[in-house]
Amino acid sequence: MQVLVLSTTYQPLYTVGVEKAITMLYQGRAVSVRDTEDVVRSPSTEIRVPYAIRLLVRVVARYTLESMKPSRQALFRRDRQACQYCGRKGGDLTVDHVMPKSRGGEDSWENLVAACLRCNNRKGDRTPDEARMPLLKAPRAPRSIELASDLWARLMGW
Repeated sequence: MQVLVLSTTYQPLYTVGVEKAITMLYQGRAVSVRDTEDVVRSPSTEIRVPYAIRLLVRVVARYTLESMKPSRQALFRRDRQACQYCGRKGGDLTVDHVMPKSRGGEDSWENLVAACLRCNNRKGDRTPDEARMPLLKAPRAPRSIELASDLWARLMGW
């Protein structure tokens, strides 16, 4: 499980594991914004696992979520768990290079999309134009709030 870390002004910064979040709470570097029902126990104390924590000290982010390399999970979240060629949701999603790697395509937000197995195999080592498979939406780097949207939704109870 991941915990959303917010700045002093409640802006999403990044996510951390539960252990790191509890350490930050225990050290007094952060406060819990909202907790889950789960509890972590030690012989002397009991701590509820947080959904999100807010830092107490202003930090300058060295990087933002947008500047991070794309991961499978982040790509699927950005593309709303849907194939960007046919629109089919869920199932066996794969990562497809819009410009194939064999032709110099990079592993960037603007060149990677979620695709179902069927569409990815059909497209093969071609561009969407060559395969006559237009993208439903042009790929782009997500904003921080988009990557943290599922954590925000749980935090706000949506």
